Amino acid sequence: MYERVLVIDDSKEIRDFLTNYILKPKGFEVMTASNGLMGLEMAIAKEPDLMITDQQMPHLTGLEVLQKLRERDIEIPCILMTGEGSEDTAVTAFRLGVNDYIVKPVDADELSESIDRALRESRLKRERDQLVEQLMESNSQLQRRAQELNVLYGVGKSVSSSLDLEEVLHRVVEAAVYVVGAEEGSLMLLDEEAGELYTRASKNLEAKAKTMRRRVTDSLAGKVLQTKRAIAIGNDSQWKRTHTALLVKSLIYVPLILQNKPIGVLGVTNRLKETSFDANDTRALSALGGYATIAINNANIYNQIKRERNLLGAVVDQTDDPLLVVDEDNKVLLLNAAARAAFCLGEEDKMVGQPVNTLITDEAALSFMTQTLETMVQPESEMMAPNGRRYRLRMIATEGGSRFVSFREQEQA
Repeated sequence: MYERVLVIDDSKEIRDFLTNYILKPKGFEVMTASNGLMGLEMAIAKEPDLMITDQQMPHLTGLEVLQKLRERDIEIPCILMTGEGSEDTAVTAFRLGVNDYIVKPVDADELSESIDRALRESRLKRERDQLVEQLMESNSQLQRRAQELNVLYGVGKSVSSSLDLEEVLHRVVEAAVYVVGAEEGSLMLLDEEAGELYTRASKNLEAKAKTMRRRVTDSLAGKVLQTKRAIAIGNDSQWKRTHTALLVKSLIYVPLILQNKPIGVLGVTNRLKETSFDANDTRALSALGGYATIAINNANIYNQIKRERNLLGAVVDQTDDPLLVVDEDNKVLLLNAAARAAFCLGEEDKMVGQPVNTLITDEAALSFMTQTLETMVQPESEMMAPNGRRYRLRMIATEGGSRFVSFREQEQA
């Protein structure tokens, strides 16, 4: 950025000399005025970095120009030139804030040094202001990044601690809207049979937008799904009219990828705000999209395990012999109807997850059941159950720590 110097002098020869032989060779942008009034107006309007002014000029003297600038609280570094130097003029000039006082005829070297001295303070101030501004911007970015990390950490904890997919996905969308400062957000999943995206979770969306389905083949969200690449649209883009059902001013869409297969899109939009999103916003949204994908995968795995366990439970319930499965923490994973009857227990759903010692009080049987693959000394044992019948117990331990215990009723002597 060029520094601008305003030269005020009624002598064209002096203006040209200062401009062509001193100021322009030093890289300054030069403005000139031929009298004090014109110089005052230019100083107020342009606020140059330095002002070099003659003292004796038509309309306003150099000191009068300085006085009127001071009355307006305008501070511009200034060098005063005069053909008739006097102590009173010098005192008045410095009292008005003049940086240097030069008696004509002007010496080029002396003026060059005077210019450097006059600008040194303003240059240092400008550098200081720039450093302060950069520091404030850096602090602002660090604070924003810290807030983003806190939000991402919180969402990550939700994903790892909750099997409620509905809750987790809504938290992801709320976090996306908060982190990037968007007006609204949505998480859309793919309906493969229909070839459409439907809204699974949202924040601040209108009722119409919540129920709207988007064709994969002719929507911006569909394009993101097909290319597996995020896209950000700003205020000046034509995409906002041709590829979205509702008009927006800016948006980000990121794909949700599960096992290299696109399953949906996480997006945020601004319909009123003029601000656009940046690369940091896209990265934050991609991280949240990753959490959403993990949550969906966890839910799929949990539902599959639940279906398999229900199927296994239905099968073992048909077995006449009591069966009991405990995990590595000695908690009940599964017990069939015969086992519940033998131990006079209630419904299976209330028993699963309970410590086995809350269901079985026989110490010998407990000691037998809590053996591990490494500590097993007896694969079989006997016990009297609460139903008054004697059972022979057989246990199979796995490397993962789970144990499968079968009960075979013994004939009474």
